[in-house]
Amino acid sequence: MKKLDKKTVFLDIDGTLTNFRGELPESAEYALREAAERGHDMVICSGRTYAQIYAWIREGDLFQGIVSGAGTVVRSRGEVVFRRYVEHEKTSMLLDYLDEIGSLYFLQGDSGIYCPRDRREEVLQLFGGTEETLEEKSRLLGRITFTDAPKDSPEVNKFVFYGAGRSIRQMQEDLGKYFTVVETSFKLGDTVDGEITMNGYDKAFGMQRYLDANGGRREDTIAFGDGPNDFEMLDYAQVGVAMGNALPALKKTADLVTDPVDEDGLMHAFQKLGLIL
Repeated sequence: MKKLDKKTVFLDIDGTLTNFRGELPESAEYALREAAERGHDMVICSGRTYAQIYAWIREGDLFQGIVSGAGTVVRSRGEVVFRRYVEHEKTSMLLDYLDEIGSLYFLQGDSGIYCPRDRREEVLQLFGGTEETLEEKSRLLGRITFTDAPKDSPEVNKFVFYGAGRSIRQMQEDLGKYFTVVETSFKLGDTVDGEITMNGYDKAFGMQRYLDANGGRREDTIAFGDGPNDFEMLDYAQVGVAMGNALPALKKTADLVTDPVDEDGLMHAFQKLGLIL
């Protein structure tokens, strides 16, 4: 059997690599290790900022690279090879807008997650109403720092909002060309919830920066995803794989649909694509 050329495999986290309880299936860990031993690069490609990525991913040996903050920060073998943060005046303008439309919001950056201190009670209710449920959400999504000066939060890559008083489409029109507004993978109710990133910076952009740093080729890329911020990633890759639990629209655009994350979907796709036996 002909040996497969080296591939760079980009992997979303929530709903793809792990389930929404933050658990990595044993079959997925086996597939990752086996593929890496065969010479392929395993690269996280997540909307999560670096501070939000699980410690076992950041500090472990399963992955050769991390694209975080929806393409705004790229690490290769522990070294930062690209980073871009939201301009301070743009952050200030955006927070004024989100306050105006009555949205609860979080600033997400390389160093942490930030929220206005006077919105803490709203955060508590959003995440279940108790300190225990807030602690559980912090375990899954990252610890929140409540601050009196959210506009001065450092190293901001993106924003998440909940309960906006306007539609995603209207918000995009209001905010203009600097920002991109999409639905969030972590909807917590029937309200308008979403993510705001810098226009032009997405997972596909981060993928290219990783390849540039490592001499990789786009035609040797495979990407796995499940959610609304994975369309560009799957479209950019030579082979785009949607998990069985993915959005129906993402499945339609994918080159391959595998089983759900909790049904050994990652391993089955690795086998089908020849990354492992």
